[in-house]
Amino acid sequence: MKQKMVALAYNPNEDPAPKLVAKAEGLLASHLVRIAKDAGVFIVQDEMMVKTLAHLPNGKEIPRELYEVVASVFRILVLEREKKNN
Repeated sequence: MKQKMVALAYNPNEDPAPKLVAKAEGLLASHLVRIAKDAGVFIVQDEMMVKTLAHLPNGKEIPRELYEVVASVFRILVLEREKKNN
């Protein structure tokens, strides 16, 4: 099965909601995930979320019905960042 990835970005001071900023599959997805890991980006593996978000165009804010699910991922990221900084 081809690897798939999506990348989200959110700046609460500028964005009303998180945005899909990248998506890829296959070798490109594998390459982008490797680059992100090498850069210290924390990766959350959630196949259902990828399937749900992959249909959005890049730069598109996530739909309101996905706020809660995406917020749970951002909570994980914040907790991981706090662990790393302590």
